[in-house]
Amino acid sequence: MKRSTLEGVAALTQQLNALTVLEEGRALKGAVRAGMKPALLQAQMTAPVGSMPHRLKNGLLVAPGYARSTLRIVTTINSAKNIASAIMSTRALAYYEAVFQEIGTWKMPAHPWLRRALLDTRDAGETAFKESIGRAVARAAAKR
Repeated sequence: MKRSTLEGVAALTQQLNALTVLEEGRALKGAVRAGMKPALLQAQMTAPVGSMPHRLKNGLLVAPGYARSTLRIVTTINSAKNIASAIMSTRALAYYEAVFQEIGTWKMPAHPWLRRALLDTRDAGETAFKESIGRAVARAAAKR
């Protein structure tokens, strides 16, 4: 999958460091989460839902739409608190449902709903990221 790169992030990070109120990376991590949120909402709306209950690999019987209901965003930040990333995925038990729908199987064609959600909401995600970082900078500047 193609990595997304925003221009000016290095300069913005230097400005945040100059403010010395990075809140231990919470502002950056929150901005990355905010940038991924539009894709999560789009994926939840467009996820394929079957019509029959089915069993997971552990034998648990689940209702149609289980994979959609377990979608989540996981954010991480490095030890220097200057590089954050976000991953959109399902919980572990719904992993195979999502993968089989996303890339298909030899019996079933692919229905790439996760990739499509990420691509369709890229501009909205970048805007949400910028707005979140802007609010964090304004809060940090107000505290000075």
